[in-house]
Amino acid sequence: MQRHIVWELVDGVSTEHLTVEFDPVRADGVVVGVAEGEEPKEPFRVRYRVQCDESGMVEKANIDSFSENSRIELEHDGNGNWTKNGEPAPELAGCKDVDIAVTPFTNTIPIRRLDWELGKRETISVVYLDVPAMTAKAVEQRYTCLEPLDSDGGLFRYESLESEFTAELPVDTDGVVLDYPSVFRRIGV
Repeated sequence: MQRHIVWELVDGVSTEHLTVEFDPVRADGVVVGVAEGEEPKEPFRVRYRVQCDESGMVEKANIDSFSENSRIELEHDGNGNWTKNGEPAPELAGCKDVDIAVTPFTNTIPIRRLDWELGKRETISVVYLDVPAMTAKAVEQRYTCLEPLDSDGGLFRYESLESEFTAELPVDTDGVVLDYPSVFRRIGV
């Protein structure tokens, strides 16, 4: 079943429309916004696509920047090896997930992929895709299960081990973020 989800940035200018299917994950999102922290503020438009295998591990992730005519194409072989734009990317070795900076959707991937029970904590390596800079680098993140997924959804703590940013993420029954406190809010389905 295909779902349509819309998020907006809480403190800034950004809106996303996501179309997603599960089992396995196939996601297609478009984000339009204004880059934070830059002067003068620059608008951006990106389209991303993420495809996971049956185990929930990312196989492919693509980002197209409409405003800059740049693109990142990532492919993962399932053994921790990545290519970026068709070339080997040893700097991304060991990552199983991706984190696209302008969307809360990519939190769904490890939440769905990992086996959770109350209090369980997992530190993972992810490919962090910075938009609109259009860069990719390996970073470590931690998730803690505060309420396991059930028929009412769940609750997870997300921590960036690089920036020390932390957020508690309520998710729906598919593991999709409902609210990313002070960052994103879901406004549709």
